[in-house]
Amino acid sequence: MVRILRSFFFGRWLRMQRGDVAILPLLILLIIAVAISYWDRPREQSTVLAPVFFSACGGGQRINCVVDGDTIWATGEKIRLADIDAPEIFSPDCPSEKILGQKASLRLAALLNEGRVELKTSGSRDRDKYGRLLRVAAVDGRSVGQSLINEGLAHRWGNHQQGWCT
Repeated sequence: MVRILRSFFFGRWLRMQRGDVAILPLLILLIIAVAISYWDRPREQSTVLAPVFFSACGGGQRINCVVDGDTIWATGEKIRLADIDAPEIFSPDCPSEKILGQKASLRLAALLNEGRVELKTSGSRDRDKYGRLLRVAAVDGRSVGQSLINEGLAHRWGNHQQGWCT
């Protein structure tokens, strides 16, 4: 088997070295490289919040509050819900988007207040370009984002061709 591997992968190189190279050190280096890439990969993390109350964010200190339909503050960290896109409140394209955005914000707060909130990492990025943590929220095991999508208050993330103005 070693002879087949040598001839297949390292045949030309070994001929140049006149066969004096052992394959074991090369295999060890390959195993080390694979192990490093495995341990370096992002791992799914989950934060479970003790029963907390989410309100609308105001001008004061932001601990546990809802900014808009897809952004919250939880335990003092600004978090972007990674799996959805909700209508804008602060820079809407039309009046109906702002109204829908306000409904999405109120509904998000209500959903988060229904039980135990779990915030899970999603994808390979931990933060977005604005420095917000990217997380997927679930309450008692149910996806908050999916609930907002089912109610027409959000789109699945990446579905930007659908606008909020009609």
